Amino acid sequence: MSPRRSRQPGMLMVLRAGAHLPWWFWRPVSALTTVVLARGRNRTVRQWQLNFERVQGHAPGWRATYRAMTDWMENTMTSLQLAGWSERRIRRRIILENPEAWDRLKVAHEQGGIVAALPHMGSWDLVGAFACLEGLPVSSVAEGLPDGQFEYFQQLRARLGFRIYNVKDRAVFSRLRADLDEGRVVCLVADRDFSRKGVPVTWHLPGGDAEITMPAGPGLLAQQSDRPLFGVVTWFDRVGRLHVLVTEQLDVTHGADGLVRTMQELADFFSEQVSRHTVSWHMMQKFFRGVAA
Repeated sequence: MSPRRSRQPGMLMVLRAGAHLPWWFWRPVSALTTVVLARGRNRTVRQWQLNFERVQGHAPGWRATYRAMTDWMENTMTSLQLAGWSERRIRRRIILENPEAWDRLKVAHEQGGIVAALPHMGSWDLVGAFACLEGLPVSSVAEGLPDGQFEYFQQLRARLGFRIYNVKDRAVFSRLRADLDEGRVVCLVADRDFSRKGVPVTWHLPGGDAEITMPAGPGLLAQQSDRPLFGVVTWFDRVGRLHVLVTEQLDVTHGADGLVRTMQELADFFSEQVSRHTVSWHMMQKFFRGVAA
């Protein structure tokens, strides 16, 4: 048995335990872990700090780092425990920043499936659970989970109304297109391009714009299915409520140039909101060229 396989059952046990920890236990443990992370020299935390500095034009202080680690822990525990939450608890955690835009998204969904693109901010799982309660059944993709962990995650999300596909599935794009035809909402986290072969866009920054690539998935799905595309951003406030901001329907035109224009519009929205709520941006991997821990 390989070392990787031997660790999987243990990690699965940790995930299962985390899903059932009471708040009075995990809250203080989370707070202690956050302090350790914020004060330590963890390379992952250092990468987040470097990304913050590129976005804000100055290095984050301890308070900003602590807030960021608190938000990351909130997202982690929410993802683990969400399947056991009541409808009332989910709804109480959501603050719609522009309810009229959310209503327009729901109206667009009345005509069929829609595509929603999100950055690594706040909690995409919590807003997805809220969407399912609102009659917007979510389909999405999970990345990089070993066998066993993926199936567990998939089962948890199914209880909430999600349909989750493995990114390793070669037919995942066609499955998502079929879900759009079925009238589902395909939600894709789309700020970081793991392949580095995505669509080139400009990410606006105070110290000079950065040229990056973003995954083409949301734009391609909207193009090929002729379905609407929306951008969605979420962030936590200081008491753990999740704020949700939705764009107007983005302009989707066909062809390679149309794809670039669509993804640039999405990048404009993402970069503006990341600059406003950087502590809720869980970007702990290299994002900008030349910015690496």
